[in-house]
Amino acid sequence: MIRLIATGVWICLVTALSSYAATLWRSHSTPEAEAHKLITGLETMQTGMLSVPIVAGGAIQGYVLAQFNFAVQSDILKRMSVAPDAFLADAAFRSIYAADAEAMRGAKKQDLTALTTAIAGQVNQRFGDGFVKDVLIEKFAFVAKSEVREGANLMKGQPNFSR
Repeated sequence: MIRLIATGVWICLVTALSSYAATLWRSHSTPEAEAHKLITGLETMQTGMLSVPIVAGGAIQGYVLAQFNFAVQSDILKRMSVAPDAFLADAAFRSIYAADAEAMRGAKKQDLTALTTAIAGQVNQRFGDGFVKDVLIEKFAFVAKSEVREGANLMKGQPNFSR
């Protein structure tokens, strides 16, 4: 009985050590070396859903619904006394509002790289160069004014089942 237990312990020990050795042999590098390859010092912040009116010819043509992610320097973020969330949303709103109405309506192709660069430039102008490293588009859509009204009328006509 003791021999059987000792053999079982020996097999478990040999299996564990061989697995560990195989893992070390396959990795070719230490975990510290791998950590330096990753992008460090960045943190992501997300805006809420923005609804920006598109005005052309003195009338509202529709709305751009957008949501953005910002890759910001974490060391600068920690030193800030004010949370930059409102400033990030403001820069995105201003950039979309100032953009060409025809491009936003889909009449011509929108240059998203120029839009994200403009947003990053506005934020970096306020907080200093290097604060925003990248702007990523989470959601981006144009809703025509007629579609907004149709959606509101459809919601009015639907029965209310929450009683």
